[in-house]
Amino acid sequence: MADRHKFERERGVLYYEEVASRAATFLHTALLLRPFADYNLVIGWACTYQYMQLSGEPVHAKDEELYELARAVRAQQVDLRDIARQLEAWA
Repeated sequence: MADRHKFERERGVLYYEEVASRAATFLHTALLLRPFADYNLVIGWACTYQYMQLSGEPVHAKDEELYELARAVRAQQVDLRDIARQLEAWA
């Protein structure tokens, strides 16, 4: 999860340029690939939340909104760009 948000198109040029897009990779990866035995939403959201905080763009999501987004991601109804847009809306 940690390496995906740093992916570069070419040396020095980030593939995901916006903070929300980079942060969204944590949640997206955790929910779809399920790298942990349990608590993938909790861990993915914690990484996403902290990344946004440390980047100066704190997010404020209601539990219901986060659960709805997680359900949509798991059902593959939304993609990385949709997650980033939602994070920007919560910022």
